[in-house]
Parts: sequence; C-alpha cells; structure tokens
Amino acid sequence: MEFVDLLHFVSIAETGSFTKSAIQNNVAQSALSRRIRDLETELGTALFYRNGRGVVLTEAGELFLIRARGILAEREALRQDMRRVAGELDGTVKLAVPPSVGLVLLAPLLRRIRADHPRIRMRVLEGFSGHVADWLAAGKVDLAVLYKMKSSALLDAEHLLFEDMFLISSPDAPPLGGPDGVALAELAGQELVLPGLPHGLRVLTEEAAARAEVTLNVAMEVETLPTIYDLVQTAELRTILPMAAVKSEVQAGRLIAQHLTDPVISRELILAHAPHRAAAPVTKAVVRLIRSTMSDLIRSGGWDGRI
Repeated sequence: MEFVDLLHFVSIAETGSFTKSAIQNNVAQSALSRRIRDLETELGTALFYRNGRGVVLTEAGELFLIRARGILAEREALRQDMRRVAGELDGTVKLAVPPSVGLVLLAPLLRRIRADHPRIRMRVLEGFSGHVADWLAAGKVDLAVLYKMKSSALLDAEHLLFEDMFLISSPDAPPLGGPDGVALAELAGQELVLPGLPHGLRVLTEEAAARAEVTLNVAMEVETLPTIYDLVQTAELRTILPMAAVKSEVQAGRLIAQHLTDPVISRELILAHAPHRAAAPVTKAVVRLIRSTMSDLIRSGGWDGRI
C-alpha cells in the first residue's frame, strides 16, 4: 500500500466514479482499476460496490475512507510544517461558502491570500449552508463559512457575525413600510419568492412569521440568486435576503432593501473547521485572514453585519 493508492481511493470515493477519478488524476482507468483491485486484495475486503452508475463505498470502504483521509492530512501537515520551518507556507486549503457570502467575502479574501501567502493554493466551493455543512462533515473541505443552523452539530466552529434580513423589492413595486423599515405583518398577502425548505433562510423566515402570527404567501420557491434577482427586478415578486446578497444590486438602483422589523430577523455566520485539518499551518493562516477580512468589511461598510 502506497500513498498514491490512498490518494486514488479517496478520489474515487469522492467522485463516485473510476472514470471521473482517472480524468482528475490524469491516469489510465485500467491502471486505476488495477491498483484498487490490488489494494482490496491486500486488505482482504471489497472497498466499493460497482453498479451501472458508478461506485459506492462498502462498510469497509467507509471506515477506510476515514482512516485514509486522516493519513493524507497528517502527511500534508508534516510537509507544511517543514515548509514553515523553511520560512514559507505551501499547501492547499479547501473552503466552502454559501453564494451570498461568496459575493462579498471571496474576492477580497483571495486577493489577501495571494498577496500574503502566494504558495497557498485555494479550492473554493459554493453551496447552501446545509450542503456546506455536509461537505465539512464528510471531509471534502477544510474550512467553511456558513450560517448557523439548529440542526447542525458543528463542534469546531466560531462566531463571525450577525446579520439582519431585509425585504428586497423592485423600485417599481408598490411601496411598503416607512423610513425605519417594514414590519413583518405588512408582508401578509405580498407574493414572495424564497428558497424552499429546509433551506436555512426559509426556516428562519417561517419561524419568525409563526411567532408574529403572519402567514407568508410564497408564490415561488427558488434556490438560485440570479433567478431571484430577475423575478424581483421585474416587480412580480419580493424576497427576503441579507444585505450582503444584494448590496451591489441596491447600490446600482436595480433593487431596494428595507430592514425587516417587528420582529427583526437575524442569523449568525460562523467559521467551522474540519477537525483533521484545523492544526495545519496553511489552514490556520487562512483562518486568520478570514477573520481579518470579515472585520475589515464590517468596519468599511462592505458588509452590513455586527460582531
């Protein structure tokens, strides 16, 4: 058993396909299949079930995946430690964020990483917070910036900020509320476009509406921000989002944002770490830059949040 066997095994497990893994690793599929067969023979057990759609892990494969990721992480941490002793940070960090966070955070964060640590390679994934939490739990990413969910059990997480929700409308939509914002009760009867359940923002909004005894009229359930923008800009529907998700659209005059009040709806943004990667020097460096970038964005008004 060699390190390359562990790398190939993890790649196949994550892609669910020998073909995709072979392309990803630039090796012949026949050679990849042969190495995995030899590995299974050495271990005395099958690691994958083969089917017409690809492969899935056996029970032994699930256990082997946990141990393989741990070994590879230790190897990478050792390599990074040696680089750090030599005076430079060198390695790959996989970061996942929700789309609304990526709009504001990623560009300034990645610029700072390139400037401060040019040998750190970033792999960034975007997905809604539920998906991001799953990727973190499965070890597919090292770090995640996501919204805290009641159903999530992320033990290694730290608070970043709180941000309030806003009613987002077209400038051509009939006016609601006043200069201080819009009471949730005023949304009764208004047609909304919101993400579907169990999306965290939808759960948060529904819980607030239930406490205020307001029935929301969700005309459409959409989970892509560009489509939500299009539907709201044509004055057909309104939506509820944090300011971070629409700041550029509001500044350009394509949308208007009104603070939701009575009750105020807010959610917490957290930074979570994969336990097997938390101690890696490159991960620690990226964590520090995430914290400082978030603080700078709040201080400059680039992020409407509060610590």
